[in-house]
Amino acid sequence: MRDLAEPTVLLDAWGHASMAPVAGRGAVLVQLAGLCPDLDSALDLSVGDCAALAALAHATAFGGEVAGFITCASCGELLSAQVSLPTAHELVTAAARCPQQVTVGDFTVRAPTMRDLLAAAEAPDQACAVLLSRCVRRHDGSPADPTELTAKERSQLDEAAETITGDTLPMLCMRCPACDCQVRAALDIAAVLWDRIDMSAPELMEEVALLAQAFGWSEGDLLAMPAARRTAYLARLET
Repeated sequence: MRDLAEPTVLLDAWGHASMAPVAGRGAVLVQLAGLCPDLDSALDLSVGDCAALAALAHATAFGGEVAGFITCASCGELLSAQVSLPTAHELVTAAARCPQQVTVGDFTVRAPTMRDLLAAAEAPDQACAVLLSRCVRRHDGSPADPTELTAKERSQLDEAAETITGDTLPMLCMRCPACDCQVRAALDIAAVLWDRIDMSAPELMEEVALLAQAFGWSEGDLLAMPAARRTAYLARLET
């Protein structure tokens, strides 16, 4: 496993993930953290399994506490939250409890993979239809067509999705102080990991640029330097 906070790994992860589609960043980061042998394997992970590995990568590199914001759907209030991420073990256990495939009514539903999310993201106006066609089959093997679903069938598919997802995507639950409504939002751990990398990498590059300009050291020398020493040199530039 690679520590994504290690300077050279951090910049490598930032460079690769910043060029990837948003829906594929979790898979890219999990692979770069050494938790999958290659990107194809990471894209074939279920959403829950990718979340578990992203949690492990985040805990290793940045710890288990994250700060973020969610918006109240009722009044639009922006709420700040300090969250303790579930451990990778908790998420893996939750994922193991959830079946990868369930049969409900006339349908067989499998857990969506990161590759499925990528395909859906490429057609945002038809994302639901894409996921249905990829992950849901009727008993005769034909893909589900959302235009032909009855209200009962939609309800059955919603129940199947909840059964498959289970606790693999942690939920944030809090009460809005502005309107007193209960706010619930799924915690996208891969997105949380990317946000931390997208914040940390530019900060590191700024440090490297300042020290390289002041002392003439190469990027490689500066990235190999312990963080405490870089901080000490930066302090001397301010005096």
